Amino acid sequence: MGNNYLCPKCRSVLNIENNIIFTVKTKDNQRGLILLSVKLGDYSVKNQDNLTIEKGDKVQFFCPICRENLSASDINENLARVIMQDDEENEYQILFSIVAGEYCTYMVSEDFLKAYGDDSSIYLSDL
Repeated sequence: MGNNYLCPKCRSVLNIENNIIFTVKTKDNQRGLILLSVKLGDYSVKNQDNLTIEKGDKVQFFCPICRENLSASDINENLARVIMQDDEENEYQILFSIVAGEYCTYMVSEDFLKAYGDDSSIYLSDL
């Protein structure tokens, strides 16, 4: 079956097949859809052709169902948060950078932390 990615507020499933679907807002107030890989550490991105995101831009991520801002600002304003639920219904916080071109993702639970990406050392001290 695979992992499901959930909105922390409404708990709706955000993934279809190999992509997690988000609505986003850029620094220029452009809005659109973006797809991220369900595979942690895979930083491939799909977005609408007319949605321009430059390296270094901060992008706000929202749940496409309830429109909740997925910011993890209680940890760091540059991170967003979703919940990953595995086949055994174990849940982990997935934190990822909202800065375009910054490759860092964290899988976190009470007694577990795994970091992914070339830039993963950036926010480790915040966790």
